[in-house]
Amino acid sequence: MSPTRAVKFSLKSKMLLFIGGIITLVMFTISLGILFQWRHLILEKQNQNARAITRAFSISILDVLVYAENGNFLSDDLLQTYLVDFQNKIPGVKYCMILNRENRVIAHSDFSRFNHVYNDSLSRKLDRTNVLISAVYRHADYGWIVETVMPLQIGGKRWGVLRIGFDAASTRREIRTLFFLLFGITFLVISVTLPVLYIFIDRLTKSLEKLVSVMDETDLESAMPLTLPVTDDEIGFLIHHFELMRKRILESKSQLVNAQKQIFQAEKLASIGRLASGVAHEVNNPLNGIKNCVYAIQRDPEDRQQMREYLELINEGLNHIEMIVQKLLGFARQQSKSVEAVNLNNSVQKVLQLLDYKFKQKQITVHLRLDENLPEIKADEQLMQEVVMNLLLNSCDAVTTGGEIEIESGKAENNHIFISITDNGSGIPEEERQKIFDPFYTTKDPGEGTGLGLSVSLGIVEAHGGSIRVESVPRQKTRFTVNLPIEAGL
Repeated sequence: MSPTRAVKFSLKSKMLLFIGGIITLVMFTISLGILFQWRHLILEKQNQNARAITRAFSISILDVLVYAENGNFLSDDLLQTYLVDFQNKIPGVKYCMILNRENRVIAHSDFSRFNHVYNDSLSRKLDRTNVLISAVYRHADYGWIVETVMPLQIGGKRWGVLRIGFDAASTRREIRTLFFLLFGITFLVISVTLPVLYIFIDRLTKSLEKLVSVMDETDLESAMPLTLPVTDDEIGFLIHHFELMRKRILESKSQLVNAQKQIFQAEKLASIGRLASGVAHEVNNPLNGIKNCVYAIQRDPEDRQQMREYLELINEGLNHIEMIVQKLLGFARQQSKSVEAVNLNNSVQKVLQLLDYKFKQKQITVHLRLDENLPEIKADEQLMQEVVMNLLLNSCDAVTTGGEIEIESGKAENNHIFISITDNGSGIPEEERQKIFDPFYTTKDPGEGTGLGLSVSLGIVEAHGGSIRVESVPRQKTRFTVNLPIEAGL
């Protein structure tokens, strides 16, 4: 699995969870809203029916009470009969009763409750009502009921209240059935919506995964356009801008390579400037010899044997000067990167020849411990020589007169080789060791260094897939070790 896909919580999962969660929440909210609305309508309908029946029945009860008030007959038995007949005729009536103003039962559909007094707080409140009221609640004896309370009064005359309990269990069952129906419909809609949503998100994320795959396989060295089709949506917009970004990266990389070349060349020229005195000496000695030979020939041009000997010496001196100049030109020449088989031991030897006079000036002893069987690496020879040159110049500057430098090469682990340069100079303090590879950072006096040598060397080595490690003990020694893969290249 690629790093881009090794995630704990994918975009697909996040989108599915977020959008699916919103859809589920909306569906349940709508379902609950519909359920409460229907519940309200069902209860309101039953309340209206119960109130209508109660109003109609209360008229008959009031007639009986009015006649009884006028002394025409006793009302208790008649009221009891009315209540029993009413309960038998009207389906769903659980009970009906008439209470006087002292909350005493004067008539009840259940004769056993006759003359019972209701002293609970609810009954005391209901006794004071002046309008028809109704309520749904769970009765201790009858279960869920809709109870209506109708005051029995005409004008200023009040006899008590009529209380009728209607069965609400069927209504409750209807509401429960409605709940499960809505829940089932909601679950069904969500069950259909989520797979459709998953398919849509999967198609979207597959487009992104394809784009990521192409991005991973894109060669930034190539100017070939992307192989993805450009669409008129956000994915196409993203592909277009990735292509623009890739072109900017290619342009920036080209500019960076040119800048690196200029820095490398500047450091080469700075190194040549530091070698100038040694080169002048190397060239001046054979020139003095050539002048002496010419002077001797001019004094005695007839001596053919002497002329031949001096001409051979002149030729030898000129060859030596030519060799020195060619090495300098080869080191200073700005060349394009060329990968070839390079033996680092040979690179070390060539650089030592250029630095020979400088080492002799400071009476520096160079110890060579080069592995004769050192494998060749694929690298740019000019750049490798520049790395060795920079490290040796730093060591030369670090040691005092009569100091020592040790150069060692050999095989390292993981199919690498190494070359290390150790000096017994002043060393590098710990606080400065973290900065020595920064561009333009130097501890040398003005005019003695550019501060680019180690930075350029590190850039060259890393471009070849290698690394530079530094170890130092202040006032004792410093060791720079360059590790390079055998199959390096650029």
